[in-house]
Amino acid sequence: MAVEMITLPEKKIRWTPRLIKRLRGRRTLAEFGELLGAPKNTVWRWEAGKSQPDDAYAERLSGLAGREHFLQDWKLAGSMTLLGDLESAKAEIATMFRQSLERSAAQLTE
Repeated sequence: MAVEMITLPEKKIRWTPRLIKRLRGRRTLAEFGELLGAPKNTVWRWEAGKSQPDDAYAERLSGLAGREHFLQDWKLAGSMTLLGDLESAKAEIATMFRQSLERSAAQLTE
Protein backbone atom coordinates (compact mmCIF):
# COMPACT_ATOMS: atom_id res chain seq x y z
CA MET A 1 0.00 0.00 0.00
CA ALA A 2 1.56 3.30 -1.13
CA VAL A 3 1.21 6.38 1.03
CA GLU A 4 1.11 9.68 -0.81
CA MET A 5 2.87 12.55 0.92
CA ILE A 6 1.10 15.88 0.72
CA THR A 7 3.26 18.95 1.13
CA LEU A 8 1.78 22.32 1.86
CA PRO A 9 3.11 25.25 -0.11
CA GLU A 10 5.52 27.43 1.82
CA LYS A 11 4.25 30.82 2.87
CA LYS A 12 5.61 33.40 0.47
CA ILE A 13 7.70 36.02 2.24
CA ARG A 14 7.18 39.65 1.29
CA TRP A 15 10.74 40.93 1.08
CA THR A 16 10.70 44.46 2.50
CA PRO A 17 13.78 46.70 2.53
CA ARG A 18 14.13 46.13 6.28
CA LEU A 19 14.05 42.34 5.96
CA ILE A 20 16.58 42.38 3.13
CA LYS A 21 18.94 44.57 5.19
CA ARG A 22 18.59 42.23 8.17
CA LEU A 23 19.26 39.17 6.03
CA ARG A 24 22.33 40.84 4.50
CA GLY A 25 23.66 41.56 7.99
CA ARG A 26 27.31 42.58 7.96
CA ARG A 27 27.95 41.40 4.42
CA THR A 28 28.75 44.04 1.84
CA LEU A 29 26.30 44.76 -0.95
CA ALA A 30 28.70 43.03 -3.36
CA GLU A 31 29.07 39.92 -1.17
CA PHE A 32 25.33 39.66 -0.67
CA GLY A 33 24.62 40.24 -4.34
CA GLU A 34 27.11 37.52 -5.27
CA LEU A 35 25.27 35.04 -3.03
CA LEU A 36 22.02 35.84 -4.88
CA GLY A 37 23.46 36.29 -8.36
CA ALA A 38 22.44 39.96 -8.35
CA PRO A 39 24.50 43.12 -8.95
CA LYS A 40 25.28 45.16 -5.83
CA ASN A 41 23.31 48.10 -7.28
CA THR A 42 20.21 45.92 -7.46
CA VAL A 43 20.61 44.95 -3.81
CA TRP A 44 21.02 48.65 -2.96
CA ARG A 45 17.76 49.48 -4.80
CA TRP A 46 15.91 46.78 -2.84
CA GLU A 47 17.22 48.07 0.48
CA ALA A 48 16.45 51.67 -0.45
CA GLY A 49 12.89 50.73 -1.40
CA LYS A 50 13.44 51.86 -5.01
CA SER A 51 12.48 48.44 -6.37
CA GLN A 52 11.38 45.02 -5.17
CA PRO A 53 12.96 41.65 -5.90
CA ASP A 54 11.24 39.82 -8.75
CA ASP A 55 9.94 36.29 -8.16
CA ALA A 56 13.26 34.63 -9.04
CA TYR A 57 15.25 36.79 -6.63
CA ALA A 58 12.53 36.47 -3.96
CA GLU A 59 12.95 32.69 -4.17
CA ARG A 60 16.73 33.06 -3.84
CA LEU A 61 16.28 35.35 -0.82
CA SER A 62 13.88 32.81 0.72
CA GLY A 63 16.33 29.99 0.04
CA LEU A 64 19.17 31.90 1.69
CA ALA A 65 16.92 32.78 4.63
CA GLY A 66 16.01 29.11 5.00
CA ARG A 67 19.63 27.97 4.91
CA GLU A 68 20.56 30.54 7.54
CA HIS A 69 17.45 29.87 9.68
CA PHE A 70 16.69 33.59 9.34
CA LEU A 71 12.96 33.70 10.11
CA GLN A 72 12.65 30.38 11.92
CA ASP A 73 11.91 31.69 15.42
CA TRP A 74 9.99 34.87 14.57
CA LYS A 75 6.68 35.20 16.34
CA LEU A 76 4.24 38.06 16.71
CA ALA A 77 4.62 39.42 20.22
CA GLY A 78 1.91 41.53 21.77
CA SER A 79 -0.83 43.13 19.77
CA MET A 80 -0.80 45.26 16.67
CA THR A 81 -2.17 48.79 16.62
CA LEU A 82 -3.50 50.39 13.47
CA LEU A 83 -1.78 53.57 12.36
CA GLY A 84 -4.96 55.55 12.93
CA ASP A 85 -4.80 54.65 16.63
CA LEU A 86 -1.34 56.08 17.24
CA GLU A 87 -2.55 59.26 18.93
CA SER A 88 -4.85 57.43 21.34
CA ALA A 89 -2.17 54.80 22.01
CA LYS A 90 0.39 57.53 22.71
CA ALA A 91 -1.96 59.17 25.21
CA GLU A 92 -2.74 55.81 26.85
CA ILE A 93 0.95 54.99 27.24
CA ALA A 94 1.62 58.43 28.75
CA THR A 95 -1.23 57.92 31.23
CA MET A 96 0.02 54.46 32.23
CA PHE A 97 3.56 55.79 32.64
CA ARG A 98 2.36 58.69 34.83
CA GLN A 99 0.29 56.29 36.98
CA SER A 100 3.30 54.01 37.38
CA LEU A 101 5.45 56.93 38.51
CA GLU A 102 2.78 58.04 40.98
CA ARG A 103 2.56 54.52 42.45
CA SER A 104 6.34 54.34 42.78
CA ALA A 105 6.46 57.75 44.46
CA ALA A 106 3.69 56.74 46.87
CA GLN A 107 5.55 53.55 47.79
CA LEU A 108 8.72 55.51 48.50
CA THR A 109 6.94 57.90 50.86
CA GLU A 110 5.30 55.12 52.88
